[in-house]
Amino acid sequence: MNSTVHIIEEQKSAYRVVFPDPFTEPVYIEDEDQLKQLVSRLKSEGKVEYARQLTEKWVNLNKKNFKINYKGKFLNLGQKTAVMGILNLTPDSFSDGGIYYRNIDRAVERVAQMLEEGADIIDIGGESTRPGAAPVSLEEEMERVIPVIKAVRKELGNNFLISIDTYKAPVAKAAVEEGADIVNDISGMTFDPKMAETVASLDCPVVINHTRGRPDQMQEKVYYNDVVVEIIEFIENQIKYGISKGIRKDRFIIDPGIGFGKYVEHNIEIIKRLNEFRVLGYPILIGISRKSFIELILKNLTGRDSVPPEERLSGSLGATAYAVMNGAHIVRTHDVKETVEFLTLIDTIRGYRIV
Repeated sequence: MNSTVHIIEEQKSAYRVVFPDPFTEPVYIEDEDQLKQLVSRLKSEGKVEYARQLTEKWVNLNKKNFKINYKGKFLNLGQKTAVMGILNLTPDSFSDGGIYYRNIDRAVERVAQMLEEGADIIDIGGESTRPGAAPVSLEEEMERVIPVIKAVRKELGNNFLISIDTYKAPVAKAAVEEGADIVNDISGMTFDPKMAETVASLDCPVVINHTRGRPDQMQEKVYYNDVVVEIIEFIENQIKYGISKGIRKDRFIIDPGIGFGKYVEHNIEIIKRLNEFRVLGYPILIGISRKSFIELILKNLTGRDSVPPEERLSGSLGATAYAVMNGAHIVRTHDVKETVEFLTLIDTIRGYRIV
């Protein structure tokens, strides 16, 4: 049975507090004074755990700045939106047609280009996790990513962050030992039972991504009562699980998993309600770039016959703008230069103070 208290932002400065007990009516609060009154009432009724959760989540809602650090590398989040550039080392990549597959020199050149364009993190992956993709063996994934990570560190140095996009614990371990800094697990540490222990032993940051099922089945029978609440519950449970396995609390980054076991309407709702994920108190990563829901929306509303991945930049940036204004700290993208320039303007306008 779920035992989580949820704070749902109904409108600016108005929140609905939902309790796990179905017989307890939701409560609406607008400010800290009303929060204190509610916490006091819950304690007087013996609902101490509800009061504790509510207080913690209210504090989380007001967190604005975060820091990623690993082995002397730091990335401050809050004032400036960070950019994660994507490097796919697969032969069947939906976005780039596999041009970096088994081509180390070209892969290193692409990393250098993304860094020059302003990427803060380079996300390297050796297995396609798009909906419908078939899995690859551990050995094959290792052969794709480890030589590239080694070459990138040798040629480009160690003053930038690399994330390894994998759900396999042995790949994560080998990648971090060869120079990666962050484990980006699309399964949120659910596909490999050894992932949490591996991350704990590496003491590195980890992205808890939400998905429903493995890539080859994730778009089958997709259903949610409340997609945002259910994702928050999943992430919260996985963070608790990770902490129980020895991962430090400040190591988590959260990702609601756009396109992973979601239909178009779920992706839209997640982006529109992204600010609700702030109750978890962790930096938010969003991956919208070139995903298929963008094509579906543009086809239906603009009359286009098709919108291939390389033509989804404007749609990606449009959805990204809404996500960033709603609290995203890191944007994962194929189009680094355009995204960096776009976010520079958003961050400047957002932070500008009118006196």
